[in-house]
Amino acid sequence: MGAADWPFDSLVGVIDLLAGKAVHAIAGQRTDYRQVSCCDGDAVKLVQYYLGLGIRSFYIADLDAICGKQLQAALLNDLVSETDGDVIVDAGWSGSESDACLKEICRLVESHSDLGVIAATETASSPVALDRLVERVSAERIWLGLDFRSGELLVSQQLRDQRFNSEAGLGADVHGDFCVDADAWIAHAMAMQIHRLVVLDIAAVGKTVGPVTAEMCCKIRTAYPSLTIWSGGGIRDASDVVQLMQQGCERCLVATAMQGDV
Repeated sequence: MGAADWPFDSLVGVIDLLAGKAVHAIAGQRTDYRQVSCCDGDAVKLVQYYLGLGIRSFYIADLDAICGKQLQAALLNDLVSETDGDVIVDAGWSGSESDACLKEICRLVESHSDLGVIAATETASSPVALDRLVERVSAERIWLGLDFRSGELLVSQQLRDQRFNSEAGLGADVHGDFCVDADAWIAHAMAMQIHRLVVLDIAAVGKTVGPVTAEMCCKIRTAYPSLTIWSGGGIRDASDVVQLMQQGCERCLVATAMQGDV
């Protein structure tokens, strides 16, 4: 398949923001991320670059917020304002955000009708974090982010600490299953009326190793046919996109293959 064979209507342009710049993510090693070369790190130009290719959907990760720093609210608003399709934002939701941060997230959602917010396993302090987000944002605008690293479920340090303390006899094992069981997260999300899912394996991001989440997405699609599933990571060419979509994904996240930063 050549460049003309990319199914652009099914692609989701990925934008990773670090300290105000668009960076090229590689395997979750965030301290090593470098600016995206095709736009010299200008995130607005990267949106425009994707739009020029025919990509209309976007996944924007605020790496500052994901790492516990301040939300890049103004930049996120600028980027979303450039788009004309579906956008999902990972703002590092933990469930313990300040009132100021909550207001910024709600303002983003209210200002852009096609914008959704991710509650991801990597940053959620517990499954209750989903409940807290639903209290402020309509469940129809929320996506569960299932994060993996080399096939292993990736959860927050807070949740790992809870499990460690329970195993050490220092507390009740309230959320132990959520440390290892993706199905527990999906079931909880669906109970909250969250029916949208982003599946990522961080170890594959930026590595052009092929669609490593394909089998996982197929299993999820078979078990939960009502879910909307987006996935990506490791995408090399159009045939990888086709494979991922054949396994049950509605849309495919791409970055490296489009940006040329291989």
